[in-house]
Amino acid sequence: KDFEHTIASATAWLFIASIQLFARRIARL
Repeated sequence: KDFEHTIASATAWLFIASIQLFARRIARL
């Protein structure tokens, strides 16, 4: 039942994490 929801939340979490990492790299520049 919650399989699709779990994948969606995991993908969103990875997306947010990658954005934060990207923001840190830009902040260094």
